[in-house]
Amino acid sequence: MSLAVAESDALTPAQRSAISNIRQRAQDLRADAVMTISHILNMSNVEPSTADAVRAAIHDHAHVVIHFHPDRPVGSRVVARALLEDGVYRNQFETGISNGLVSTALDGPRDSWEKSLFSGAYHDGTGLRAAERPKYGALDLTCHPDGPAPRFGSCYLVLKPEVSRRSTFTFGGSQADPKFRGTIDEFDAILSAILEESFTRDFMLGVSDIRPGPAMCLLRESLTTPRQFRTDDASHNLDHMVEAQVHGDICLDRDVEALIADGSFADGDTGRILKAIGERFGFPVRFNRGFQLPVESIPPDFRGPCMPSLAARVTTTRVDARAIGTAAQGLFDNRDQWRDRGTYEEILQELKLLWHVLVKYGEPLSTLP
Repeated sequence: MSLAVAESDALTPAQRSAISNIRQRAQDLRADAVMTISHILNMSNVEPSTADAVRAAIHDHAHVVIHFHPDRPVGSRVVARALLEDGVYRNQFETGISNGLVSTALDGPRDSWEKSLFSGAYHDGTGLRAAERPKYGALDLTCHPDGPAPRFGSCYLVLKPEVSRRSTFTFGGSQADPKFRGTIDEFDAILSAILEESFTRDFMLGVSDIRPGPAMCLLRESLTTPRQFRTDDASHNLDHMVEAQVHGDICLDRDVEALIADGSFADGDTGRILKAIGERFGFPVRFNRGFQLPVESIPPDFRGPCMPSLAARVTTTRVDARAIGTAAQGLFDNRDQWRDRGTYEEILQELKLLWHVLVKYGEPLSTLP
């Protein structure tokens, strides 16, 4: 029995129903999507067979990536320690934390989004366990070193292509109720949206100045197994992705191909834990060039006027992922010391926004003196 079949058999009825519902939605969109793909390729002087090559590359080699911040508190531990000790990646309904919107209440925003997205598959009244709900990531189609959705974490797990078989996808974040949805074997709706963006805006998933022909070449050439970086240059991409919803467990020893970490963690306790994760569960841990930005270079007009003062509170020199994480731990351990800036939730949100600033404007660690 293949790994993909074995994992599929392990899905619960709710999880299988969620995938089936998205696949049906994608099938409903297929005819229009195929027409759009054909039209754009024709207008762009691209051979029609290119679409088949890209479909095959995505189907066989596309990796789902799970971004996370390794040093964020979760209960009495930090995320990296929890991964090392538990050997599984958990969703926000289990952990109570998120790198996006934290919403774990029934009838809350995330619960409502999932009810709409999966046509009620997780809301059939059979007593759903929190662990059954999907885990969120992004499909990595461009292979930048900072990952396909760096706003959601400075480190990321690269999942094996087999996990894509039990994942569903949306063009953009699911909180926006996106029209274009798919599975790895029904991907035309999302591919048509990717192509239309490159045709009308010269843009694709954070890559600028790219037309449909080069876009299709990039997609085909980027998708390899084992995964390789296409370039050493970070994407600085905050807002453009193919969101992935992984159904079923994410077991580190079975499902992870590699762990990519921000270079600021290479030395220190967090780096040692990350390396131990790879050693325990049998995959490589690689450190990218990361991001850093001098405190005086933090802009006041991207994520709000409070960002420069927050940066100065976090560090006296340069902001990086490690400095922001240290601040988040300090906030968790001693909220009174931060009370002048607002509530715990407000300051935690500010720290998330400071990370966005770093992703947008940060320079690689190795290039700053």
